[in-house]
Amino acid sequence: MTAVPFDAPADESVRVIEELLRMLSKGQRAMQMYLPNNPVYQRAMDQVAGAFGPAWNVTGRLVLDIHEDHITWEDADVFRQAPKSEGLAWQLYQDGLRRLTLLPGVESEEILRFLQVVNRAKLLPSDAGDDLLTLLWEQEFVLITYVFVEVLGEGLEFLQASSSPALRPGSAAPADPRAEVAEAAAEPPGGADTPAGGHGLVDLTDFDATPYFLDAAEIRLIQSELEDEYRRDMRQSAIDALLDVLEAQRDPAVRREAISLLDEILPAQLSTGGFRAVARILRELRVISARAHGLDKDLHDAVLSFEERLSTPEILEQLFRVLADNANRPSDEDVGEVLHELKPSALPAVLTQLGRIADSNVRRVLESSVESIARTQPQALGALLEGDPPDALSPAISLATRLGLSQFVPVIIHHMTHPEESVRLAATRSLGEFATPTAIAALEVALDDSERSVRQLALSLLLERGGSGGLVRRLEGLLFDGVERDWERSERRAFFEAYGSLAGAPATEHLRVLLEPRGMFRRREPADTRACAIFALAKVRTFEARLLVDRYSADKEPVVRSAANTVLRDWMP
Repeated sequence: MTAVPFDAPADESVRVIEELLRMLSKGQRAMQMYLPNNPVYQRAMDQVAGAFGPAWNVTGRLVLDIHEDHITWEDADVFRQAPKSEGLAWQLYQDGLRRLTLLPGVESEEILRFLQVVNRAKLLPSDAGDDLLTLLWEQEFVLITYVFVEVLGEGLEFLQASSSPALRPGSAAPADPRAEVAEAAAEPPGGADTPAGGHGLVDLTDFDATPYFLDAAEIRLIQSELEDEYRRDMRQSAIDALLDVLEAQRDPAVRREAISLLDEILPAQLSTGGFRAVARILRELRVISARAHGLDKDLHDAVLSFEERLSTPEILEQLFRVLADNANRPSDEDVGEVLHELKPSALPAVLTQLGRIADSNVRRVLESSVESIARTQPQALGALLEGDPPDALSPAISLATRLGLSQFVPVIIHHMTHPEESVRLAATRSLGEFATPTAIAALEVALDDSERSVRQLALSLLLERGGSGGLVRRLEGLLFDGVERDWERSERRAFFEAYGSLAGAPATEHLRVLLEPRGMFRRREPADTRACAIFALAKVRTFEARLLVDRYSADKEPVVRSAANTVLRDWMP
């Protein structure tokens, strides 16, 4: 491809083409790192399409010559990228592409297909039957043409072009390769420039034997290196490169660009389940903030801000959405790595989510994370308990209980009067676990709670721990104060039996008064109450109590009579 001299393009035109090539390279990286539904991917593709508008104002068709480490347009260097093994120019060059021509309208659809094909070719295994040329043929592009060179041997190249090659005006069109082959085959052997006995063609049999060879150990080494290369995570390699740039490059503009890219990568990795990569980014950023030279205050704060940003509600919501997806959820180990990077500011959101998750594995990982935060910074948990967030309060009380943080008992007692039943239940359960004198005294107050579930839990916990010195008096106040309470029969019986167990023989006289008619009109207590009193006498288990129960074995109320006979049968030896 011999270039014909022509006037050099203006600097402004060169800058337009440079920007287009930069957008193409950025778009190729976005295709490697993100899924098509990712906002970063979509924004990069929009930028690629938008960069073509100024280019068509400069030239009617864009002819790009591909070199080993750069790309030129009209002999002007418009794209250069190092290291060459990672650049767009090097990839196209090593696959044999030497000239690429783009026509107006290519930005609407064909350029995206072209970038996808380039990425596919990059990932092809060494023994694949396809290459970049065959993949481009399959696409049947209309607005993209190209010229390829196929290497046949040392210094021997075979020129191939797409079906309608577009060349720069004034340049010589390459000859048809098939015509050259046919012409060479028709020539008589022994021409002036032809080796003796040849037709001017390359005979592949000449290369059957070669002095170069590899021994078995070298072949195994190469195979091992190739397998490692194909297994390498390209996204992680790109992230590592960004982190290296951030640490090594002292230009503030370059570092800000790297931080901007990392800012896009963080949510994108979370949305695709790349939790391990996110945790590694945060760890590396902490090291860079301490080790990198020349970081000004703004850049230093920007590097450390990633940890705080991970704990924002928006990022956490995305994280929990991935955890809820059983099909694409990462491993518990990867999830744990990210959750252990959370800051105390994430505690309300994590605890709120903890109260909603039923999956035992996810709950275990979340609990481990919040426990780590609460152990190292208990003041964050204390502020949460005092702040009264509606959804996080019950999990926060349970967390303080699991960690045995008894300094929060007074705050938990305060929540025994919380309007939400779930919070009062959590506080009741917590006080039963702490079982300090102050906690047990607070449980006695819960016996008169408006909700049955709280009353029953408090009663069972008090009986489990033997109660306190004032529990008997508290039960007497509830059972014999003459106030009618909206208790079901099973709950009323549980209270009476608890009273009989704890009070012992002195309870007999109180129960006798309840069973016998009172006042001038010999008014009796309701039958359910009298039946419950008989069950309480069964817990007293004295001879006097047995005689009192025996008196009501023939009571006219069926409920009372049945209770007395049931107790007497159980009393029989």
